[in-house]
Amino acid sequence: MRNLATMALAGVVLAVGAIGMAAPAAADTVNLTLRHCWGGDAEMAAMQKVVDKWNAANPDIQVKSIGGSIGAEEITASAAGGNPPDMVIMCDNSAVAGFAHDGVIAPLDDLLKKIGADTSDIIPSSLAWTQYNGKQYGLPFGQDTYALYYDTDAFKEAGIAGPPKTMDELWDDAAKLTKTNADGTLARAGFIPNDPYKNTEQTSAFFDCQFYDPATKKITINSQQCVDWLAWYKKWYDTYNKSNGLVNLIASRTGGDAGLLISGQQAMGIFGEWNTGGAYLPVVAPNLHYDTAPIPSQDPALYGAAFMNGNAFMIMAGSKHQEESMKFGMYLMTDDASKVMILQNSSVPQLKSLLTDKDLTSIPHFQAFLDIAAHPKSWTTPMISAYAELIDGLNNALDAVLTGGADPKQQLDDLANNVQAKLDANG
Repeated sequence: MRNLATMALAGVVLAVGAIGMAAPAAADTVNLTLRHCWGGDAEMAAMQKVVDKWNAANPDIQVKSIGGSIGAEEITASAAGGNPPDMVIMCDNSAVAGFAHDGVIAPLDDLLKKIGADTSDIIPSSLAWTQYNGKQYGLPFGQDTYALYYDTDAFKEAGIAGPPKTMDELWDDAAKLTKTNADGTLARAGFIPNDPYKNTEQTSAFFDCQFYDPATKKITINSQQCVDWLAWYKKWYDTYNKSNGLVNLIASRTGGDAGLLISGQQAMGIFGEWNTGGAYLPVVAPNLHYDTAPIPSQDPALYGAAFMNGNAFMIMAGSKHQEESMKFGMYLMTDDASKVMILQNSSVPQLKSLLTDKDLTSIPHFQAFLDIAAHPKSWTTPMISAYAELIDGLNNALDAVLTGGADPKQQLDDLANNVQAKLDANG
C-alpha cells in the first residue's frame, strides 16, 4: 500500500507541474539563423521556399533566413562580436580558406559523422572547393563553371565546322573569324582571352600552370609553365591589340558578360553557365545563334574539364547549435532543395544525381556545363588563406604584361615571393 500511495502522490505532482509549465515542445525547439547572399526578389523567394519546406518538416529545428549582399567583413565582424548567425551561405567560396584559417567557421568532418551524413552524391571536385588543410569546412550549394560560347552564324560564314578543341585550333579559328574595319580597327574579334573576366582561373590549368603545391606548401605561380601561359595571353595582344584594338573593343562592351557576342563584335568567348539562363541570353538576345563547348586545351586529357567554384554553406564556429545546423546543411544537399536554387540561378548542380535531371538537361546550351561538372579532372583554386592576395596580384600582373610592357617572369617572381612571405608568416 505504501508504494501505491507514493506513486499516486507522484502522479499528482506531475499533473500539477504540467498545468503550471509551458509546453515542453516549445522549450525544446532549436532556432537557427541562416545568413545568405541572395538579395533579388526572385532569389529571396526561392531560398525562402527551401527554408519553409524544412521548417514545415522539422518543428524541432526552425530556421530564420536573412538574405542580401554579404561580404567577408560582415561575417568576420559578427564572429568577433560574439553574435554570429549559425549558418552562412556565401555566393563565392573564396572566403572559406581564410575563415577556416582564422577560426571563424567550424570544421564539418566530425559533425557529418555525428549525424550519419552520406556525402557520396556530392561531386568530389565540388567538395574540394569547400575544404582547407584536408578538412571539410563547408558544403557546395550550386556552383559555377565556364565554357566556350561561339557564334554559329559566324562559324558558318568562316567555313568552320565546329568549335576548336586545342589551343592551336582556337588560334587558327580566331584568325578566320576576326574582321577589321577600313581604318584598321577591330570590327569583330575572333577571341578575346581576358574579357569579360581575366580568365586566369579558367585557363591556367590548360597550360599546366599550377598556382600552389600543397605537398611543399609553396606558391608555384612563377613556374615556367605559368610564364608560358602569360606569354599565350601576350601573343593575342601582340597580334590583335595594335592601336589598342582589343582594349577599345572591350571598353565598348555593354549588355553584360556576352555583350560583344550579342553585338556581333566577338565570335568566341569564355563565359559562365548563368548566361544560358532564362534571365539573360534568351531574353536579351533571342535572335543570337550560338552554342557552347568545352574550353580548348593544350592537353587532350583536360578537354572537357574546367574550373569550378560556387556558393559555400558554412557553419559558424560560434554557433551553439552546430549539430542542428549540420542537419540543415545536409538537407540543402538533397535534390529538391538544391534544384530550387539551381533552376532559379541557372547554376550547375553540385550533386551527381542532378547532372542527368531532365529539367536541367533540357535547358538549351546547358549540357556542356553539366558534362564539365562530371569531368573527373575539373579543378578549383588552391584553398589557401592568402588566395585573395594571390588572385588579385595575378590579375594585376596580367594587366601589366598585356598593356604595360612588363616582363612576365619578373611579374610572377615578385608575386610568388610576396604571397609566399604572407603564407609563411600567417599559415
